[in-house]
Amino acid sequence: MSNLSKCSPSGGHMEWRPVPAATAHRLELLVRLMVSLRSLGRGSVLYLDGRAEPVLSVPVVSRRRSLAVLVVQAGRGWSYLWDAAHRTPAAAERVAAELIAGVTR
Repeated sequence: MSNLSKCSPSGGHMEWRPVPAATAHRLELLVRLMVSLRSLGRGSVLYLDGRAEPVLSVPVVSRRRSLAVLVVQAGRGWSYLWDAAHRTPAAAERVAAELIAGVTR
């Protein structure tokens, strides 16, 4: 039994749509990066819009801005991409976290 209604707040029924496998994989890789960043004392915020791909935002302390980190498919593998030019294989999330943490000080 659930206390949650199966209706949307507006009274209509909500429609469940499958999440594309690539989106789910990007989300998983970004969460791994978040954990690695946290182990380095860096915070981050994950944005997951209902229609867009997930994006990780990491505050840049010295510049009062945030750095956007994406997960992109590169050939047969996946990579973290930030500042439109920096790319690290997703399998090396600790390396990516160290590089991003160095940029965001």
